[in-house]
Amino acid sequence: MTILFLSLAIIIVIIVILVSAKHIKAGFEARSEVKDQQKTQNLSETEEDVLKKLQDKNLSEEDLKKLYEEIQKKK
Repeated sequence: MTILFLSLAIIIVIIVILVSAKHIKAGFEARSEVKDQQKTQNLSETEEDVLKKLQDKNLSEEDLKKLYEEIQKKK
């Protein structure tokens, strides 16, 4: 009787894991996407800070455009 109960419990656990595995995987993927989005937002904020510092140094628009093009080439 206990063997039947344990085998039934094991079967139920396996079924629950198989059914929920797809949702767990989707959750991990969504979490990684959110982290990637946060990283790109942080980078854009950093780039804006650098641009403000450069503008404070009274550089001309041509100089700023040249710096921007050089940065884009490096990427």
